Amino acid sequence: MDENGLCIIRCDPPVNGSDSFVFQPDVIASWKALLGLASTREAIAAIMQGREDTSRYDPKTGRGVWTGAFEALESALADSATDVSMLASDGEILDDPLTAARNKTREGMSLPVMSNETDARMRAALTSDGSGVEASSGIDVACTQDVDGLDDFLSDESSQAMLDECEERFFESLMPRQSQR
Repeated sequence: MDENGLCIIRCDPPVNGSDSFVFQPDVIASWKALLGLASTREAIAAIMQGREDTSRYDPKTGRGVWTGAFEALESALADSATDVSMLASDGEILDDPLTAARNKTREGMSLPVMSNETDARMRAALTSDGSGVEASSGIDVACTQDVDGLDDFLSDESSQAMLDECEERFFESLMPRQSQR
């Protein structure tokens, strides 16, 4: 992070033809939520590797690669009061529109999609007893291994607190609002 609060990643060798990436920390929170990513490292790797298919943008409606994921997440959050799990007892994901929308967005960003098996494994790892298994939604994080300072950033408590605040703000922005009558 620089003094302006921006995440600056410099990489050698370049990833997707770029040797640096600059973004606000809020981007990490939104990518994690919209793409169903398991970790901050995975979100940073997705940001570095993602390439938006701009041919999927419809100028008449304003719909693009990200629109369906936003709508599905908003819908899931609106329905969250029912507390229904989409994970069957055998680990199979039930008919989950959020995963389907996330996969369409992943496709539109040239990122790997999640199979039901991957999604089930990831959810199980995220809810496990801390067995040390790092959850993955299928994003290759190898490009983040040699990024100077990234491990320190990811293990720093103040960085984690800041990222948690970004995540809270992102989800809050999508939560249904009570109508003012």
